[in-house]
Amino acid sequence: MLKVRGGKYLHRILKEPPSEITRPTKDMVKEGMFNSLGNIYGESFLDLFGGSGAIGIEAYSRGAQDVTINDSNKEALKVIKSNLETLQIKDINVTSLDYVDAIKKYSSLGLNFDNIFLDPPYKLVVDLEFIKTIVDAGILAPNGVIIIETDYDLDERLFELYKIRLLKYGRSRIYILR
Repeated sequence: MLKVRGGKYLHRILKEPPSEITRPTKDMVKEGMFNSLGNIYGESFLDLFGGSGAIGIEAYSRGAQDVTINDSNKEALKVIKSNLETLQIKDINVTSLDYVDAIKKYSSLGLNFDNIFLDPPYKLVVDLEFIKTIVDAGILAPNGVIIIETDYDLDERLFELYKIRLLKYGRSRIYILR
């Protein structure tokens, strides 16, 4: 069962897409990640691969503003919209674009985010080129962070370019790049 772990919507239950579409972030991982981020009140937040919308909703619940959730999967999009409707949240932006198109759109609109969360589908690997695409597009705010959830070790070249904090929870890893 997927729940909001902190803030205004604490303990509210969220729907999730079928498991073959997404892998929800475990509560313990989500809580550890948000505790490591600290106070995000008033900060902007992007979940580029939204799934159920739980991470974006969690950020909003904890005081983030200008929250955007993106997912290109139609089933996931239905679940995201349903969760927002159930919680009566009307001011989270939802987009349904391929991640490359989403990055281009946010860049063309001049948007940038204090926090960008990446938990891509299994087949997509987050590597140095992926991170450079985000940084070069200008959608990461100055002093912003990129948060990556994965079950594999990241490209070691990232460690040379970014200050990285690593949280491990079983097979799950959370990398926070500053």
